Amino acid sequence: MVSSQHIPPFRAIPALDPGRTADAVLLTERQRQELENIGLRQRFPPRTVVYKEGDAAQWVFAVTEGAVKSYRDLRSGRRVVSAFLFSRDLFGLAANGQYVNSAQTIARTTLYRLPVRELAVLLRQHGDIQFAFLSKLTHELRESQRRAILVSRRDASGRVAMFIAQMGERLDRDATGLVPLPMSRSDIAAFTGLSLESISRAAGDLERRGLVKFEGRHSARILDPAGFAKLTGAI
Repeated sequence: MVSSQHIPPFRAIPALDPGRTADAVLLTERQRQELENIGLRQRFPPRTVVYKEGDAAQWVFAVTEGAVKSYRDLRSGRRVVSAFLFSRDLFGLAANGQYVNSAQTIARTTLYRLPVRELAVLLRQHGDIQFAFLSKLTHELRESQRRAILVSRRDASGRVAMFIAQMGERLDRDATGLVPLPMSRSDIAAFTGLSLESISRAAGDLERRGLVKFEGRHSARILDPAGFAKLTGAI
């Protein structure tokens, strides 16, 4: 994960550049300084609730380092994790002036808190910054569509494999195939729509097939990239 004392440049594949497949740098140094001028940098320990669903949406947040989960607690008592946010991500989706989800840190996390009113003024004044935010939001919409595809799979092993693949893209898996998984198994279950028991069985199945080896509770190593890619592509 990228560590910085400043607002990160945002992570997104641009929607209007057909030749671009890698993450783009969406903010220049000057634009980042503009945002830092209205923002407040804050550090949070793990498991800190940043805001709750229904709270007044006064802030938009940019992740500098660490990890955050966005979730909703249903009336049934079930929790659904809609997204994991890492360095270069934005969060703070609102409707009618209220946050639509809750957000909680997973690890030690540094955020930039941007006040909505001042941010709105800045976006109206600077079309280039407005476009960067639009590109980022478009990217996040694509990410939510990928989650919808993931949870549509019937096989638990395929869901977990797709989740590992997505985290490998988000967190830059290393040359040996090691993918960091900073979230808990419960969080993974809430994101993939599986039970804890199903997560454990799927993890065991992936290891028995020689595709993945789970190293501790917070990392997975892809052992057979070709076989793993075949499984994740089998929708």
